[in-house]
Amino acid sequence: MIRVLIIEDDPRIAEINRRFVEKTGGFEVVGIATDEQQAYEHLEILEPDLVLLDLHFPRTDGLDLFRYIQTHYPLTDVIIITATRDFDTVREAIRRGVYDFMIKPVVFARFQEKLRSYEAYHRQLQAMGGPDQVIDQEEIDRLLWGTEDRGKEKQSYFPKGIDKLTREKIGAFIQECPEVITAEELGRRAGFSRTTARRYLEYFVAKGEMTSDISYGTVGRPERVYTRKT
Repeated sequence: MIRVLIIEDDPRIAEINRRFVEKTGGFEVVGIATDEQQAYEHLEILEPDLVLLDLHFPRTDGLDLFRYIQTHYPLTDVIIITATRDFDTVREAIRRGVYDFMIKPVVFARFQEKLRSYEAYHRQLQAMGGPDQVIDQEEIDRLLWGTEDRGKEKQSYFPKGIDKLTREKIGAFIQECPEVITAEELGRRAGFSRTTARRYLEYFVAKGEMTSDISYGTVGRPERVYTRKT
């Protein structure tokens, strides 16, 4: 079993991650840390194979925890699971050797795919033997890129209720529409119900591609409007 430590300050998300790990099989959650002190203690006591690390904590930067893990537990791998999207954070994590980086919210299919990829990597490392073993280029390539071809397009996963083809169609209509639009107007233009249009607009908001606000007109009820980021 691959031993996993979850470091996440939101207990609800930590519990979701725990259930995702246990549903995957082959992994064992050995601890959950919801603050910095617990994280340091759990790392010292448990020395896990893998840490699922959030980056938002009240009194410390999650990247500081990542650096600490690398320095003190070099055999422990890290997958970052966070809402953080800024380029500098992602770049530093990649340059410092994070195994993977997932943006919240994470659907189970993607979560499982990442863990399965890590499982193959972890098993391969174990099979390679001691420090004196010499490995060839093919083995190095498998460690770096896995069994998939480097240029092969990965399958995309979407939250429940979001279909890839519908998302692409609505996305194209959004680009052709005015910068600010309502769900009703988008539905009318794209040929979808207001409910469907709003569900996809909220999806694009969650992805950071649009923003939403409330418009208070001169008559009638307040209306939710969506703005395309340029």
